[in-house]
Amino acid sequence: MNKNIWGLIILLIGVGLPLKAQEIRFELPGSALELFESSFELEEVVDSRPTRSSLGSIFSSSNQSALTHIQDGLERGIKRFYNNSINQTGSQRRIQMRVLNMEIAEKKQSGSVVSGDVKMKFGYYLLGAFEPVHLVDYEAGMNYRRSIHRTDLVEQVLSQGLRKSIQFLNEWIMDQAASNRNLARSVRLEIIKIERKSDRDTVFYHPERPIRWEDFRERPNVSSKFNAAIFTSLALEGSPYMQDGTVVLPLEVKLYMLPGSSWIKRDPSDYGLNHEQRHFDVTRIVGNRLESRLQSMELNPDNYDGLVNSAFLDAFREMNRIQEIYDRQTRHGMDSMAQSRWNTILDQALKGDMAQLEAELMKGR
Repeated sequence: MNKNIWGLIILLIGVGLPLKAQEIRFELPGSALELFESSFELEEVVDSRPTRSSLGSIFSSSNQSALTHIQDGLERGIKRFYNNSINQTGSQRRIQMRVLNMEIAEKKQSGSVVSGDVKMKFGYYLLGAFEPVHLVDYEAGMNYRRSIHRTDLVEQVLSQGLRKSIQFLNEWIMDQAASNRNLARSVRLEIIKIERKSDRDTVFYHPERPIRWEDFRERPNVSSKFNAAIFTSLALEGSPYMQDGTVVLPLEVKLYMLPGSSWIKRDPSDYGLNHEQRHFDVTRIVGNRLESRLQSMELNPDNYDGLVNSAFLDAFREMNRIQEIYDRQTRHGMDSMAQSRWNTILDQALKGDMAQLEAELMKGR
């Protein structure tokens, strides 16, 4: 978003003290602004102009062209101006200002009168834990006329432009705070449950809908030494949205089996079906553990997406690890005693008692 403000400033022509002709430095002291609410603090000013030199040249009282600078340098001078103009409490949004353009150009109108143009362009960025995030640009142009003796009036024009930029940014943040995700102050994660209907292509986990041999639709792998194989997995879905300045993150942990990737060779039995169902139960258990981890996480607008993705990847790896331990210890279901023991372990885990499963995970490391 770019903001363009063009105004005409006509200042009275008066008489002042002459300044040094070759170089003029403006202090830009700044003064407190009456803002309804201060929504930011300026933490950093970066001079991003293509040429980091003077602001341009103006005519001095001796009718000579003088280069103009900001006292103590542009970055320090602007930051001092902002700090003197707004109430800094340390609780507002931390802003970086990039000076993209700030220049002055003057022309002689007569022997004692000059006209000038001031151009400003600033980019505002939000500072957080990672790279600065671009928020908005401010661009303004101002025209003035002055007596050749009143170089101090140029400083007033610069100060007025900076004051306008403060007011613009403050109003923009207040207007955007409730809906702009970059300005969010907090994150609220919500685990949602959706009753999904199974079909020919996808079987969703449901305790009242166990898998059936009819769900195994893929052509058998004749080179495999096993009689059956099931493909189960989990996914994490959700789209964040803004609500009153908070990022709301509704997440659904989807648990499913793919019939088109699951197969059986011959001799279907209840015992064999139970072994495959337990693979699906492992996916449900890992999904439960993922939901629990997500609900206990402390999230903020800087890190919520990375932390959520990391938790999902950890869960995915954990699922594969448990499946491997389960198959190895039961010998893919051929060890009936081990299968019976794992039936108990998984039944307990489905009820929320993870003690025995945790013990198996520790042994399997």
